[in-house]
Amino acid sequence: MGRSDPFFAYSILLRTIILVLVPAFLVLQFFRLKRALHVFQLESYVAPNLLRWVKADRRRWLFLRSLSQKKPLAMTGRAWRLLAGSLFFCFVLVLVVPGIAHLTLGGWPADVAIWAVMTGACFVGAPHLLIAADRFMRPVQTLINGRFEAAARRKLANIDPLVIGVTGSFGKTSTKFAVQSLVGVAGDVLATPASYNTPLGVIRTINEQLEPGHKILVVEMGARRTGDVRELCELVSPEIAVLTSIGPAHVETFGSIEQIERAKYEIVDALSPTGTAVMNVDDPRVRELANKTTRVRVVRYGLDPVGEPEVTATGTETTQRGTNLTIVHGSEALRVGVRLLGRHALGHVLAAVAVAVTVGRDLVSLRDPIEGLAPVDHRLQIIHGDGGITVIDDAYNSNPEGAAAALEVLASMPARKRVVVTPGIVELGPLQKEANEELGERAARTADAVIVVAPENREALLAGAQRARTYARITAVDSLARAQTELASLLGPGDVVLFENDLPDHYET
Repeated sequence: MGRSDPFFAYSILLRTIILVLVPAFLVLQFFRLKRALHVFQLESYVAPNLLRWVKADRRRWLFLRSLSQKKPLAMTGRAWRLLAGSLFFCFVLVLVVPGIAHLTLGGWPADVAIWAVMTGACFVGAPHLLIAADRFMRPVQTLINGRFEAAARRKLANIDPLVIGVTGSFGKTSTKFAVQSLVGVAGDVLATPASYNTPLGVIRTINEQLEPGHKILVVEMGARRTGDVRELCELVSPEIAVLTSIGPAHVETFGSIEQIERAKYEIVDALSPTGTAVMNVDDPRVRELANKTTRVRVVRYGLDPVGEPEVTATGTETTQRGTNLTIVHGSEALRVGVRLLGRHALGHVLAAVAVAVTVGRDLVSLRDPIEGLAPVDHRLQIIHGDGGITVIDDAYNSNPEGAAAALEVLASMPARKRVVVTPGIVELGPLQKEANEELGERAARTADAVIVVAPENREALLAGAQRARTYARITAVDSLARAQTELASLLGPGDVVLFENDLPDHYET
C-alpha cells in the first residue's frame, strides 16, 4: 500500500505470522477439531449436548488429547464436511479477517492485535466452530438426507415387509434381536443392526440391507426428545409396536419422566386401527398405558401376575448356564432353558414370544429359537475367564433398573468373592446423583469389593457405598485400565466380577 513499516522487522513479523504461525495453528486445529467432532458425533450432532459436555469440565475445551476409542470417530460424509467447514471458518478468522484489518485499518497494531484475538477465539471456541459449520451445512445435509430418505421409502414400499417397531427406555436392542430370532426364519427377517435406532441409521439399513426376500423388518426406535419415535414411525409405518419400558434414561434431554412417557407412547399412537401393541406390563408406567389403550389390540407380557399378562413365565430357576422357565400363553405351556440371566432378560424373551404368536407362530415351534437365544454383547453376558474367574459383562449403557437387575444376578451366583466395577450411570439429569448413590449402596451391600471408575459419578457412588455400612472394600480409580490392575491383585479362582456400565468415550475425559 506504499506505507513504510511502523517499526523495524514489522514485515518479518507479518511473514512469520502468515507463513509459519497460521499454518502451524491450522494443523493444530485440525487435530483439535477432529477430537471435538468425535464428541459431537457421540452426542448425535446435538449442539446443546456438545456445549453441555464442554461446560461440565472447563479442561475439556482444550481438546489436546484423543478420546479413548471404544467407539471411534466415523469419518462419514457429514463428518468430513463439518471438519472441512470448521477449518475453513478458522482459516477465515485467523488469516482473512486480520488481512482485511491490515488493508483497511492502517496496518499496525490493528492487524496483529486482531490476528491474536481471532487465534485465541478459535482455540477456545473449537466446539462453536463445529456448530457454526453444522448450521452452515444444514441445507446441504438436509438435501442429502432427503435423497437417502426418498430412496428408502421407495424401497420399503416396493418390498412391503411387515414392520415391527421396538422402543422403550431400556431393553430395546436385546428385545429387537430376540424378536428377530423368533418371528421367522433367518432369511425372512431383517433387523436394524447393533444400536441403529435413529432415522439415518434406519434409512441406511433399508437402503443397504433390505432385500426382496425379507418378509419382516424389525426396527429399533431410539429417542432423546419428544417426536423422535413419531418421526421413525412416519418413515417405516410399523404394524406391531413393542414398548419395553419407561424410565429415566435420557431424562437430561427430555426434561421429565412424563415427557419420556409421551415420547415412548408415540409408537402406539402411530399404529393403524388394525395394528397390535405388545406391552411390558411388569413396568408400572407401561401397564398404565396398556390399561388405557383401546384403539388397537394390546398383547400384554410380563412375569408379574398383577399386570394380567397374556404371555408370561413360571417356575424360573437360575443356573450357572442361564435360566430355566416355563413360558405360558393362554392354555399352552413350554418348558425351556435359555442362556440368559436376570428378570429383564426374561422380559426380552417374553416380548419376542408375544410378537411371534401375534404373527401366527405357535408356542411349541418356538422351542429351538428360544433355546438358541444368546445374550447381546455386553448385556448380562457371562464369560468364564482364566483361572476360574467368572465375568458378568453388563457394560453397555446402564440404567437404574438394569443395574439393580445385574446386582441381583451377581448376588444369586455362587462365588468365593463378588466384585463390582462401575463408573455409574449418566444422562439422568437431576436424578443422576440420587441414582448413583443408590447404585453405590446396592453394590456395597451385594459385593465384597467395589471399584469406582472415572470421576464422573465418583462422589455419589462413594457416598452411597459408605451409606451401606458394610465391610465391602471400596476403591476409586481414574480409568478402566487402572481398574484392571486392581482386579489382578484382587481376584482368584471361584470369584465373580460384574462390569456394570462402560461410560461413552467422552465421559472418561
